[in-house]
Amino acid sequence: MILSRVLARKRIAAGVRPSFKAAWLPVAFDVVVIGLILALMFLPAVSLTIVMELTLFWRILLLMVVIYAPLQIVIIVSTIWAVRSRWEEKG
Repeated sequence: MILSRVLARKRIAAGVRPSFKAAWLPVAFDVVVIGLILALMFLPAVSLTIVMELTLFWRILLLMVVIYAPLQIVIIVSTIWAVRSRWEEKG
């Protein structure tokens, strides 16, 4: 989200339309980085749910909020910036 946003804003400001690969590689980088961070957070989050003796519903809800939602937010925002950097006005 960070790399793709920064590069896209610079390209948009400069009026440069990047290639498909140049626009989407930063998105892949952002997804890999957030995936690694969330992978490191997974076991502590599961351990926390076990220590707190949460029911299955609350465990699933907590893991969705801690792991799934941040990943989806990064993927969506990075994708939006990649698309914006390649957008070309017709007309």
